[in-house]
Amino acid sequence: MTVNTEIEIKKGGNPFGSHRVIEPKGVLPQPAQRVDNNMDYIYDNELLLEVETLNIDSASFTQIKQECGGDEEKIKAMITRIVGERGKMQNPVTGSGGMFRGKVLKIGPALAGKTNLKEGDKIASLVSLSLTPLKIEKIIGIKPGTEQVNVVAKAIIFESGIYAKLPSDMPETLALAVLDVAGAPAQTAKLVR
Repeated sequence: MTVNTEIEIKKGGNPFGSHRVIEPKGVLPQPAQRVDNNMDYIYDNELLLEVETLNIDSASFTQIKQECGGDEEKIKAMITRIVGERGKMQNPVTGSGGMFRGKVLKIGPALAGKTNLKEGDKIASLVSLSLTPLKIEKIIGIKPGTEQVNVVAKAIIFESGIYAKLPSDMPETLALAVLDVAGAPAQTAKLVR
């Protein structure tokens, strides 16, 4: 995916991402029907990421797979359609999303000194795809026997979002699967602080 190094930076982003909600207005990104997934700009309190793998929620992936009769091309088309319509990967039947693995492309200037990330770091999101602005350029394929979808895409993580740097001592796809389960304790720890 080509990287626009001249990404416009906007001010006034809400820490929880409500500034990216298109409809209905006045809600947070998760219950929204549609979010703004324009990746030509970021708000100064957002992270822009290059997405390599989507780890679709099991209930969502199972529903999509069944509806598509297990046909990989139909599954890819359905995921592309959902993201195109909603600006995020939130299955309209199950309401669930998943998480992703990717690389930091840009850190909003308001996050300087508030994050341990630097551009180029590989991370796993620990917030649901059901609230994450996502733009898919291409779906490369689905890893057999998993809910992992390799993509060329970009995503936004809001200031309040949680993530984990990927460890260098295990395969990234394994780390993604482990962190998918580990997201709940990390979110609990953040809320307790």
